[in-house]
Amino acid sequence: MELPKRARTADWENGVLTLDGEKQFEVPELTLDLMERLAGYTLAGFHVKGCPVTDALLAPFAGHKSMANFGVEDGALTDACFPVFSAMPKLRYLLLDGNAGIHGRGLSVLQGCKLDLLTLNRTGLDDAGLRQAASIPKLSHIQLDHTAVTYEGLLAIAGNSYIQPVAHAQFTQEQLEHFSQLQREKAKKPVQLDQQAAEECRKVLSAFFAEMTEWERYMEQAGFEDAEALPRLLAIWEKYVSETPRPGYRPLGLSYSAQGTYNGEEFLDAEQLTKNKLYIYTREKATGFDRRFLMKRLGGGWKIDAVQERLNGWQRTEL
Repeated sequence: MELPKRARTADWENGVLTLDGEKQFEVPELTLDLMERLAGYTLAGFHVKGCPVTDALLAPFAGHKSMANFGVEDGALTDACFPVFSAMPKLRYLLLDGNAGIHGRGLSVLQGCKLDLLTLNRTGLDDAGLRQAASIPKLSHIQLDHTAVTYEGLLAIAGNSYIQPVAHAQFTQEQLEHFSQLQREKAKKPVQLDQQAAEECRKVLSAFFAEMTEWERYMEQAGFEDAEALPRLLAIWEKYVSETPRPGYRPLGLSYSAQGTYNGEEFLDAEQLTKNKLYIYTREKATGFDRRFLMKRLGGGWKIDAVQERLNGWQRTEL
C-alpha cells in the first residue's frame, strides 16, 4: 500500500483509513508497522473508532510533537496509555470514549500538558480517577457520562474552579447547577477574620439582646396600648440597628415574645465578608435555633443591618 509522504490528519473507521479528509485506503486493521508510519507524519489530528487499539499499539505516538487532537473511541485502552500523551506539547483534545479499561489511574501524568478537553464517556472512570483529571491545570471540560463517577466524587473536585464537567445522563441539571454554585463559593477569596471587629460586634449584639429582653418584659406588663411602647423600641433601633428603613424588617409593626426573643442566644462563630461587614452566628440555647446577624460598620461603630434564620437554608427575617 502506497501512502503519501505527508499528512496532517488521519482517521480510521470501518476498515478505511482517511488522510487529510479525502485520501482513502482500505486498511482492515491497524498494525504496529502502520502506526509507526502514521506517527512519522506531522499529524495535528488522529482518530480511530471501533478498532480494538491497545496501549502497545499507541507506543509509536509517544511524545508526538505536532499532535493537537487525538482520539480512540471504543478501543481496548487502559490507564497505561496516559504516558503516551504526557509528552505531547501541543495536545489540546483527548477523546477516549468507550475504552472500558480506563479508570483514570495515571491521569496525573498529564499535568504538564495543555490539555483542554478530555472525553471519558462509557469508560470505567471513577471518583479517584476524576480527582486525578481535576489535577490537570489547563483542563476546562471533561465528559463523563456512563462512568462510575458518583455525585459525591463530582462535588469533591469543586475546589477546581476552572474545570467544567459535561454530563447529560450521569447527573441531573440541578446537580450540575449545584456543583457550579459550589465552585463559585469555593473560588471566592477568603477574607481573614478581624478578631477585634468580631468582638466589638458581639458586644453590640449582647447589649441589643439585653435591651430587647428588657423591652419585651416591659411589654408583657404594659401592653401595646402603652404610650412608651413604640418610643422605647425606636430608641433601641436607633442605637443598635442600621438607619436604612426596610419595610417588614424594621419596627413598623410591633410584636414581642413573652419568653424573650433573644433571651437565650449564645455566640457560635463569626465570618468576615468585607472590611466593614461580617456575620455573627448565634444559637438559641433552648431550641437549638440558628441565626446569623449581618453587622455593618457605620462611622466608628457597628450596627445590625439584617438577620437571617436557618430554616431551609438561610432566610431573611425580621428582627
